[in-house]
Amino acid sequence: MSGFVEALHAAPAMLADGGIETGLIYQYGLDLPDFASFLPLFDAAGRDAIEALYRSYFDVAAQSGLAMQIGTPTWRAHPDGLRRQGLAAHDDLRRVNAEAVALLVEMRRATGLHDRVFIAGVIGPRRDGYDPRGAPRAAEARDYHAAQADVLAGLGVDLLYAPTFASVEELLGVAQAMAATGLPYVVAPVLDPHGRLPDGTTLDAAVARVDAGTTRPPLHYMIGCVHPTHFPASAPHHRVAGLKANASTLPPDQLDRLDHLDAGAPELFAEQMLALRRDYGLKMLGGCCGTDARHIGAIARRLSAA
Repeated sequence: MSGFVEALHAAPAMLADGGIETGLIYQYGLDLPDFASFLPLFDAAGRDAIEALYRSYFDVAAQSGLAMQIGTPTWRAHPDGLRRQGLAAHDDLRRVNAEAVALLVEMRRATGLHDRVFIAGVIGPRRDGYDPRGAPRAAEARDYHAAQADVLAGLGVDLLYAPTFASVEELLGVAQAMAATGLPYVVAPVLDPHGRLPDGTTLDAAVARVDAGTTRPPLHYMIGCVHPTHFPASAPHHRVAGLKANASTLPPDQLDRLDHLDAGAPELFAEQMLALRRDYGLKMLGGCCGTDARHIGAIARRLSAA
């Protein structure tokens, strides 16, 4: 059993990090075309910003004493994502992902949080995370995502994590690619408040399809990119372990049109997240778009006081 799995089973609750891309854009003023959060790794000023952002999450883990899953800035570090930034997909795949993993490994070493912080190798959708049109079918997605999954697994991450997938076909394909690595892995499709992926598939059906279609089913499922008040009550909660929630109540298409950050109120956000933990037994609590260390810290304080 891996250290992450042991910690997940042992802990009554576990934290996840908050927003990465929105933090880099709005807190640090960086330009992230296509939400390619790996780009700052290769720029001096950007490197300072991404280190500061991640340090804020490590600080929450250190101060709270709670275990935390922290994801690599590799959501767009797959072949097509690299090409869109003018990089060579084959030559740069390992270089970019290795730099992202090395950043978190070194930060974990420096903070001494080896038994508390677990590094998730993040794999994002091939195209749009909110639009299923053009998403690959399962077999194509498996072959496509295998390249990044194999690289990340070889770099020594604790688990693989695939958030914001809009199509059940691509979700199945990426799950198959991650299952083949032998590492624990988690998938987190995009959902509307009614519990459906953007392609119309219910979460129940998606879970059944992925669980049945993989040699090793996901460790569990997460839900991401929805506000806590939009958590689908119809979700199959025996397989859903947690939520990485947006700070804003706006749907993704409206968030994309904003020219400012809608961070909401961190303490209210934490209260709503703890209510979901109470009502649905969620174990993994973190943030997505618009959240930062204030939101994750507020969750941590409420968990510690519970």
